[in-house]
Amino acid sequence: MSITAQTSVCMIIGDPVAHSRSPAMHNAAYCAVGVPYVMVGAHVQANDLPRAIAGFKALNLKGLSVTMPHKVSILPLLDQIDPTAEVIGAVNTVVHSESKLVGYNTDWLGILKPLERLCSLRGRRIAILGAGGAAQAALYAVTSRGARVTIFNRSADRAHNLAARWDCTVSTLSAIDEIRTCEIIINTTSVGMGELASLSPVAPEALHKEQIVFETIYAPRSTPLVRAAEACGARVIYGLDMFLDQGIAQFELHTGVKPPRTAMENALRDAPEA
Repeated sequence: MSITAQTSVCMIIGDPVAHSRSPAMHNAAYCAVGVPYVMVGAHVQANDLPRAIAGFKALNLKGLSVTMPHKVSILPLLDQIDPTAEVIGAVNTVVHSESKLVGYNTDWLGILKPLERLCSLRGRRIAILGAGGAAQAALYAVTSRGARVTIFNRSADRAHNLAARWDCTVSTLSAIDEIRTCEIIINTTSVGMGELASLSPVAPEALHKEQIVFETIYAPRSTPLVRAAEACGARVIYGLDMFLDQGIAQFELHTGVKPPRTAMENALRDAPEA
């Protein structure tokens, strides 16, 4: 990769962000197709987000990848929101185009595509663990295909607000018997990473071999939820699978170039865990 004063800069922002494999994945893709881009990371805390977005625009950077906890709070700071991202209520991708910051959501594709490689979602009973920005993308993805969803969350108020929007039901993460009745479990919480790396959002007794367990956390790859799902014989969709599919869509939005899937996948598999 040759970096010059003409290189377009993309950035991933989050808190934390050091664990992110977005730079490895996107930089490998830029090299593979020969576009003059580079992606770097920036640790941005919640109270600094407005200044960070203003600086991003002033510096004329090309694109953003947005991770926790900014996927919802970034919305009012943008000039335009793509209709799908507006319905979801969360943004994970920003494109700087014609002096405007335009927000998109590719997380829903990262959830939908790996699931649809395994099964049809119509009529499936799905448990979504959590009620944040990633949960909103998951709700959009699976309800668009006719799934029946229950949101399991610690905070009932937030879950009920989402349930009203998406016509689904609400329960608590401790409702083991209810979770066992679900055919697909999607973890959208941060339980299993960082300071919570030793924990699982649900008890192992909630899982069984007939389920599909989708872990959206990709660092670490093997979370307590993943290990419990593997131990009981459930089919597992790993966080890197979601990360790859959402990143492929994000790459095309940032560059306008067809994404090199193999190069991106190899970069993700080879990148060391932070």
